[in-house]
This record gives sequence, structure tokens and C-alpha cells, in this order.
Amino acid sequence: MKSIIILCLFPCLILGQLISPVDNDSLNTVHVLFEWEQLSNAVSYQIQVAENDSTDFQTPAADLIDSTLLIIIDEGFLWGTTYVWRMRSVNSVGDFGEWSETRIFHIKPLPEEIASLDVSIYDSSSYKDGITVMDQLGEGIIYAIDIHGNPVWFVNSQIVWSNGFSYLMQFTHFLPNGNFIGIAEGRENNLPSRAFEMGIDNTLIWEGPGNLELFGVHHDVFPLPNGNVLAITIQDTLLPIPDEIDVPEEYSYIDSVSWQGDRIVEWDRNGDEVWSWSVFDHFDMQDFVPELYESMFTPPNNPTDFFYEWTHSNAVWYDIVDNVIYLSVRNLSRITKIDYLTGNVVWNMGKSMPSGDVTVGNDLGLSGQHSVKVLDNRNIMVYDNGFESDSLASRGLEISVINSDSIPEAEVIWDYILPDGLGSPLMSDCDRLSNGNSLLTSTVANYIVEVSPENEIVWKVLPNQDGSTYRSEKIPTLYRQVFTVIQPNFTEGPDGSILELEPGDVTLVYKIINEGWQNENYFYTLSDDLGWFSGSGTVEINSGEEVELFVSGNVPNEGFTNTLVFTVFPENAIQLVKVVSLNLVVHDPNAEITLSISYYNDWNLVGLPLSLTNSNYQFVFPESVPGSCFGYDGEYIQAEDLEMGNGY
Repeated sequence: MKSIIILCLFPCLILGQLISPVDNDSLNTVHVLFEWEQLSNAVSYQIQVAENDSTDFQTPAADLIDSTLLIIIDEGFLWGTTYVWRMRSVNSVGDFGEWSETRIFHIKPLPEEIASLDVSIYDSSSYKDGITVMDQLGEGIIYAIDIHGNPVWFVNSQIVWSNGFSYLMQFTHFLPNGNFIGIAEGRENNLPSRAFEMGIDNTLIWEGPGNLELFGVHHDVFPLPNGNVLAITIQDTLLPIPDEIDVPEEYSYIDSVSWQGDRIVEWDRNGDEVWSWSVFDHFDMQDFVPELYESMFTPPNNPTDFFYEWTHSNAVWYDIVDNVIYLSVRNLSRITKIDYLTGNVVWNMGKSMPSGDVTVGNDLGLSGQHSVKVLDNRNIMVYDNGFESDSLASRGLEISVINSDSIPEAEVIWDYILPDGLGSPLMSDCDRLSNGNSLLTSTVANYIVEVSPENEIVWKVLPNQDGSTYRSEKIPTLYRQVFTVIQPNFTEGPDGSILELEPGDVTLVYKIINEGWQNENYFYTLSDDLGWFSGSGTVEINSGEEVELFVSGNVPNEGFTNTLVFTVFPENAIQLVKVVSLNLVVHDPNAEITLSISYYNDWNLVGLPLSLTNSNYQFVFPESVPGSCFGYDGEYIQAEDLEMGNGY
């Protein structure tokens, strides 16, 4: 004799909701972030990804278990391939829930301008983990490679701006909000270049002003802590030819030439100029390079095109500690420290000039340097191109500036001299990594090298491969700002997530997990419609760590329903705000439960060993699977069809 029961735990079928990638999404990376919603009674989740033409996930590209609500999978995916993915919950005893719906996403083909680069790995244990971001100069493509030289991400310039034109993009800095800023080169359309902000998904976030003088923005754009942007722009002034310049006879009728200098501009996010500084207001006109000036008069140069590129600044850096700006002035081989409040020059470092205004570091040998920055130890780092030296000797420099009572003293405390043939008279970059290594980028040789504090080569991109990059930057992952919010365990109802509470004092536990690579402050608020709970605050969470928040409230005896809302956002990325909610129900211990079941007369009702804790079911019987049918014949057996029983 066999009896059949229907096991239906309310609700009968709980399916996970997939958040990202969205259905039919097209991705520009093979490092893919997957995110989903929290499910009731889940302690972890199984994620499966397979190529779209595979059969029912039998050969998945990824099959992983994760205990949060997102995971970054950075291996196993191919460019130009379509995938499907799904997720299901895992409860505390290891039982799996139902699979979610299946979603499809596409990874775009890699642009033909990008290829894997040949690299050499000397010491993988000393290599700074992460990906290396660079430009493809002249192509408007920004991309990243892994330790093996394989491209893992790209953005391109195939977007239309508000003026209807297109620009070729270069990145300059990654932002605390997870996006990046850079320069949109407009020369191919005879437009001045401008600043921009872009998301890693190739979405244009912000357009800097486009109606700029001459060539517009050039070389560098720097993010300020207040959200504004610093940029180097061009300014020109018509000036008499200096007396010391020997003008050739055929050009003797020319008495004035346009001098091109630089202007630092600060814009707010409305595109309004809020601060500026010009070399014409603060540099002495005696300080120029006669040889460069005289090169204008070399036939067959056209006199109508004459202009003297006086300063050619190439990097700007704001230091929040001293509230100063550093400007790298290539053609004068000078680094200028500027007081932000007054605009006054604090000091000039570098090559001596007739004015006597360069008082710091005259013996450092700076020559056409790029990429000035302030390190965490307060020293200054530059890539010194060495283009005026007899033999091109490019080097990375770390410079200590000691502020004495009179003239500051500058001293090189670290340098790395690039081998012969691997230096660069143009562009280039030098960074200090968080593990103490240094990353040097030599543009002309298309050479990138990571060296240890002892100057041992750890990793390098072999030189003279196709393409070149102005700068490179090492970042841990693409995803600087990602986090998870875990709510108190709940049950699912037809109107959403339900949390049943006992009357009286109640403490709820929420969890915030920082899954990005930046230490971050998170702001949170908790509120409900009836005032049972309230709270707000800020919590600092380091990368890869989590914090539990204990929130106390008082629940009345009446059987009201209520909605509890928990809101969280990162201080530096408020656009990533997460809002989760629970429907609150007050448990009434005296309530009667009436259960009506229709069944055949010759069926037998079978009792179930039911365990209850706080009115939330923990299990019905150990082998139970929610939403399934079970027969009973001495033991519970999962069945696909309901069969007529014979009775006792």
C-alpha cells in the first residue's frame, strides 16, 4: 500500500533573480562580474556558466560556490563568445534549491588593433597582482592585459558625443568611484581636445567643456577630491622676438612670434571654470630655450605657422596634504610647486635659468621629464626622459625634498636607468606600486617594466611590439567599487520577502561586504513605515572584509504589517546605492491555523516530522526538496507523478 503526499513549502518554488549580466548583455571584458538577489535560507550559492551552444551546462566554463551575492570570474572566458548562466541556493545542510532562470550574455570580439603582448615573468611571487592598463596611441583604444600579456578588457572611441562628433580617448587616472578620466583627442575633426569621465563598460559619464582655445586639453587631466577636474590647456601670446635670437635674413621682416604656454584650469562638473593658473603670469620670459626658439626659422618652415612652444607642460598633480599643485614643464625641464590658495610659486625645481627662479634641484639633471606625482611617503616621482643628454638616458626618479629654513634641498633617493635603446624622449610614465615595486613605461620603445625595490626586474612587456602607450597603470581588478548587502534571513511570500518578528525588543543583523579593491566608507540608513526601527551611520570596511551591523527596535503586540528599508552607498560612489526591503509581520502565538486539503477518498494522510523554530521551518524531513512531490512507502521517495493509492 502506497500513499502520496504533496510537499509544498510556502512558496512552493523559490527562484533566484539574476541581476548582472542582464539578459543579452554585451560585455567588453573577459573578467566578468556576476550578481544576484538574496534567497531565503541560503548560506551560499552555486553559479554555473556555459557556452551558449553547450547542452544543459554539462561542460560549464565555470561552476563555483560563493557565500555572498556576487562573484568576479576572471578565467575561462573567450573573446567573441556567447554564454548562458544560472544560479541556485545552497542551505545550511547542503541541500540545493531550484535553478534560477537562465540568462544569456555576449563577450564582444577583441578589436583587431589589440593583440596579446609578449611578456617575460622573472619573479611571479614579487609581481604586483592585478592587470596593467594602457592606451593604444592613435587608435583611441584603452585596454588592460594580465600577467601573461593577454588582453582582458577594452574600451574604444566608438561613441558619439553631445556635439555629434567623435574623439580619440586616452586615460589618465582611475577614480575612487570606479570610473576613469582622461583626454578626448579632437584633432582628427579639427576640434579642441577635452576632458571626459567614462565607466569601465564604455559608457560616457561626463563631458568636459568643448569650446576651448587652440588645441584644448593636452597631456593630463587630474581628479580633485571635491569632484572637480584639473586639466592642462594651451594659451598663446604674441611677443617680440628676443634680442639674443639670430633671425635668418629671409625672415628678418618678422619681429613678433606667438608664444604657446600652458594654463591649468579647474572645472566643476557643470563645466564651469572655478580656478586657473597661467605660466604667463608666473614665469619669467627670460627663461626659454634659444635653440628650440631658433628651430622655428629653419627652412622650409612657413612664417605664417610660426609659434614658439615655450613650456609644453605634460603633467599636473594636486597634493591634498599641502594644498598645492605640481606642474611638470617639459621644455624648461622644470617642476613647479604652486600654492593652490594664492597661486604663488612655492619653488621651481630643475634646470637653472637666467631668471634665477629655479632654486631647487639644479644638480638633479632633469631633462624633459614627465609624470610628476607625490608618493605616500611625501617624495616626488617622475619619469626623467633625458632627451637633452648626449646619449638618451631615461630613468625613473624618486626625489626627496627637504624643506629647510631657507632654500629646500632636493635629493635623488631612488632611480632606475632604462637600458640603452629602451628609453624614450617622448611621453612615458613611472609609478610606485603598493607592494613597493615600480612600474616604468617607455613610450617610444613600447616597453613596460616592473622592478623590485632593489631594481631587480620582476616582469616586463618585451619592447618594440606593435603599438605604443603614453602611460600604464596597475590596478588590482576592473571592479574598484563592488559590495554586497546581506539581510536577516527571511521567507518568500507572494508580495516579496517576509520577516516574521516576535513582539517586544528585537535585534536584526545586516552584513555589508566590501568586494572591491578600495578601502571604503559606507553610509547606511534603516527605516520603516511605523517607526519600529531607525538608525543611520557610517562604517569603514577594508577591501575584502565585512562588517555586521546590529540594529535594535521594538515591535508592538498588535499584528500590524510593516515595511523595513535598508539603504547603503559607498562614500566615493553614491551612484552604486543599494536599497533592500523586507515585509515585517508580527507573530501571533495564539493564532489558529486552518489547513484545507482536497484528496481522494482512498488516499491516506501521512504525518510529517516537522521541526519549527520561531515559526520558520527548518526542515520537513531531511531529504525534502521544496516544490517537489514525494510518495511514502516505508520511506519518503521523490515522485514525478501523483498516483492513485489503494488505501490500507
